[in-house]
Amino acid sequence: MATPCFFAGPPPHRALPSRALAPAPGQSRAPSRAPCHAPVVAASAAVAVATAGRGRRRGVTRRVGMIVYIPTEVDGDSCSPPWKNDVIDGISEEVLEGLEAQGGLADAVINMGQRKVRGCSKGAKQVATLGPASCEEEMLERLFLCGVDTFRLNFSHGDHEEKTELIRKIRALEAKYRHPIAILADMQGPKQRCGKFADPDGVELKKGQKFRFDLKPDLGDETRVQLPHPEILNALKPQSKLLLDDGNIQMEILQQGYLEDGNPFVDCKVTVAGRLKANKGVNTPDVILPMSPITEKDKEDIEFACKAQVDWIAMSFVQTADDMGELRRRVNGHGFNEIKLLAKIEKPSAVDDLENILEESDGVMVARGDLGVEMPAEEVPFVQKRIIRAANEQGKPVIVATQMLESMIKNPTPTRAECSDIANAILDGCDCVMLSGESAVGEYPTKAVTIQRRVIEATQANQVSMPPVPETLKLKDDGKDDGTDEVLKAAASLAKACKACTIVVFTATGRTAQLLAQKRPGMPILAVCKCLEVARRVSLLHGVYGTSDRGAQDLATRVEKEGSYKVRFSEAVDIACGGRTAALVPEWTAEHHPHRPSDGRQAG
Repeated sequence: MATPCFFAGPPPHRALPSRALAPAPGQSRAPSRAPCHAPVVAASAAVAVATAGRGRRRGVTRRVGMIVYIPTEVDGDSCSPPWKNDVIDGISEEVLEGLEAQGGLADAVINMGQRKVRGCSKGAKQVATLGPASCEEEMLERLFLCGVDTFRLNFSHGDHEEKTELIRKIRALEAKYRHPIAILADMQGPKQRCGKFADPDGVELKKGQKFRFDLKPDLGDETRVQLPHPEILNALKPQSKLLLDDGNIQMEILQQGYLEDGNPFVDCKVTVAGRLKANKGVNTPDVILPMSPITEKDKEDIEFACKAQVDWIAMSFVQTADDMGELRRRVNGHGFNEIKLLAKIEKPSAVDDLENILEESDGVMVARGDLGVEMPAEEVPFVQKRIIRAANEQGKPVIVATQMLESMIKNPTPTRAECSDIANAILDGCDCVMLSGESAVGEYPTKAVTIQRRVIEATQANQVSMPPVPETLKLKDDGKDDGTDEVLKAAASLAKACKACTIVVFTATGRTAQLLAQKRPGMPILAVCKCLEVARRVSLLHGVYGTSDRGAQDLATRVEKEGSYKVRFSEAVDIACGGRTAALVPEWTAEHHPHRPSDGRQAG
């Protein structure tokens, strides 16, 4: 009797949606510690849990099992045509040798037929910001092969023409390897800054001295400077705090008033001294400003991002859930309801309204840069844990960002503290870790991505306790209880019990893959998506690798013509595995990965 396989998949009465897309060969994933004969568990959005035994007697395959039906996902996405090329381009020897020459930076290389492709089995995903150091096609390819799952476009810098070219390069790279890659468009948000001074070097402010901010356009001096944001001047009250230059200078509001011309001003007392220069940033940590985080620039950038069909849009300086509601209405107004929205938590008011913001968002980012400016630095680690825990409870992906490998902007190796920071974020339960300046302007972008990936892999290999994922997710009450959460909990438990190498999910919208990912089953989840857009979006989910191609369209067509009872679930699994079960446990080249098996065996 062969090793038993346990499935949760499409029921006889309904298979994949009519426009479903199948996975590309070679895009399956295998865990680092799974033996090559490990079973497969497949959990389907379409539907069912099945437990089946499989064996051979006199050359005949025997199957027995039980099927329990659950409702399918709601079909809400429009689909782009799949990639035109039907053959995966393998990693070129030139690119591979280039990464080898830098110390074996590439992620595990899998041999699929005569081709070498990237094989990912890491749980936590990697987001890399693009910039001058990483905008060329060759560098993009290297970053992808080193482990990047999502590329971040920072709309605080550059123009739309530049972003259009970057998107073109990312989509070309995606098509080359037939590996879905997500694009995250990060909006600049309302960045408040003070005015200019008569002295180009600014002014030296001393502790205890008084200083005024007003709307006058005159150049500033030792007593005052322009703050061209009336909404701030009107909102500040006595004893409110004002932070300047990333918190290096701090003030306390003494009084708020109005000049003879009716324009507002505030008088402050300097509590932390320093030199204030022109156009330095201004933060208001204990005041909710009566303004939208969506500036005129953001409105243009959001429209551009929607039309460019990015996968995620991140909103900066979110204060309350209403801000995310406004963003969703604007994105929907452009006719792009499927784009996922991410709230950047970087203000104390956002932390206070975290639960409601999560309900209005598809994911969150722990933006530790401004968050560390607006609250005491010693509180940030605990706020990070709180945000991650709350996101896990609602089944929403969470990114930890800022200064993860800051020293690698200039240095080829990280500090030990930075490695610990990445590992602790993963142990807390985050879905993604992000690089900012390290990959955008740093001198060692590929090395930074590789170090981050190796820390992820080492954390998985040595994890002593699972992240604090709740038993039951706090799902938004839509009036429907289809039992999906309980079924997926059982599927994850079953996968762990039988030491499955992979869970296969057939998903129409990505929702089932998202819910299953938050169960942290401990092995890769192959999400077979009906749409390429869905496969891209799930790239932010912990341990989920989306795949989408033509095969499932053919399968769905057969279901419509022949009837669902004539299309076996095993055929769907074969399509998910690229036509052969062995693809789920591919041949590993473990030269650079001591934690991975290297015996080269495959499942039969």
